[in-house]
Amino acid sequence: MDNIKLLTKIATLYYKGGLNQQEIADRLGLSRQTTGRALKRALDLGIVVINIQSNLEYSAELEYKLESIFGLSEVIVVTPPADSEEAVKEALGNAGAAFLERRVQPNDIIGISWSSTVLQCAMQLQKTNPRNVTVVQLNGSMDRTSYSTRAEFIVERIAQAFEGKTLGLLTPMLVDDRSIKTSLLRDSKIAATLQLANDAQLALFGVGNVSEQSSLYKTGYLDAVMLEKLKKSGAVGEICGRFYNRQGKICLPEMDERTIAIELNDLKNKRVSAAIAAGLNKVEAILGMLRGGFCNVLITSEETATALLAQSNHFPTPTKT
Repeated sequence: MDNIKLLTKIATLYYKGGLNQQEIADRLGLSRQTTGRALKRALDLGIVVINIQSNLEYSAELEYKLESIFGLSEVIVVTPPADSEEAVKEALGNAGAAFLERRVQPNDIIGISWSSTVLQCAMQLQKTNPRNVTVVQLNGSMDRTSYSTRAEFIVERIAQAFEGKTLGLLTPMLVDDRSIKTSLLRDSKIAATLQLANDAQLALFGVGNVSEQSSLYKTGYLDAVMLEKLKKSGAVGEICGRFYNRQGKICLPEMDERTIAIELNDLKNKRVSAAIAAGLNKVEAILGMLRGGFCNVLITSEETATALLAQSNHFPTPTKT
């Protein structure tokens, strides 16, 4: 039979008295293990009821549920002050900047893909303690239209924040023929950059959908004919210029073979592989990415997180092989 008086005493000393488990054990002549079990029992019996008083409680619950369902090491859910695309991207950028400040370790190689959301992250990243990092591009970025990728700016800005160095990938992301890619990869500098991207311990990248609103369409890497071809192949999303379907499998191999970027499966080998994306128009792309297992960290919005949970029963937790 439970000793309610003792359970209450232990709970009071712990939650109101501020004593740790060992101090309570010493004070009451118990073992530390017994004290720990008593605290859990007090919760089970309702002697202790924990209420989290915070306007961030809902987003924290969403984070925990997404982490559990999709096997992610961390999820960050932001609540933008407005529903506009600009407000959402700014909130994501702020969260992404704080994430980098917290998770980048000394001597890290940081792999970055260009996107409008990653750009916001770079713009909001403040100068922090020097960590001797190297920031490298994960995919080619040579501009094709007046709509710039801003890739060099993104890489340089992140490197400056950590007082690190940069290595760009000054090639087109998508070339016209496989033989052109083969020739470019013979260049020692390009090959070395891609190798460094593969070696990166931390990767940060955006997630695109298959539409005229995507960065790849705006930058001229895709046209209406190619978009339609991608849709017919089952493509739902894009990371680093590589397109995948709902199951997280590469679409249009002939196009993928012309893409100069890190392989998506290589993202699974990073210590931190962080995707930053939001929007109801990207839910299908994010779910495909999660099923493919291409990230272990997701930074998204509250609206998007809620939509992901609503559809999560159709997308079981990925297995990383």
